[in-house]
Amino acid sequence: MNFLNKLFAKKTPVVDWEIVKYSDQIYPKHSFTLLKLTMQNGKLGTGWVDKSCRKYEFKEFCPYHIGLSIDLTDKVAENNPDLDMGTIEDFFSDELKRICICHLVSRLVSDRGMEIECYSEENEPIEQFLRKVSLAENRLVSFTYEIDFDPKWKRVNRLLSL
Repeated sequence: MNFLNKLFAKKTPVVDWEIVKYSDQIYPKHSFTLLKLTMQNGKLGTGWVDKSCRKYEFKEFCPYHIGLSIDLTDKVAENNPDLDMGTIEDFFSDELKRICICHLVSRLVSDRGMEIECYSEENEPIEQFLRKVSLAENRLVSFTYEIDFDPKWKRVNRLLSL
């Protein structure tokens, strides 16, 4: 790179995450897209994706992808027939946001229940919470989870491009 290119090169701004965390920039204004899906079993289903996450400028500060698979076909679900997807989504959203910054990216129906994709600032306290809740006898729902390091949010690129 020559001298002029170095001189006029666009510099990446320095971000003070601790300031951003407590500002109104932490969560982008939602832009939900509703989806109509055909599941593997051939049945139709629905879901949503928050398209505002596509251009979220602080992705690297919430690098942990959390995939939740909620089972609505087991005895726990049978014992709570009035349970709906909104209640389940609210439970996970509220609880995870109490722990740290957490962005819900999507909620999709699946053959056995629903899938939730989100990204969080931290992984250990989230993992501890999810492990504890998944093993609790009085849990709201049965679920499995997976947490991966994905600072560029590549796991949800396809969803955000729909």
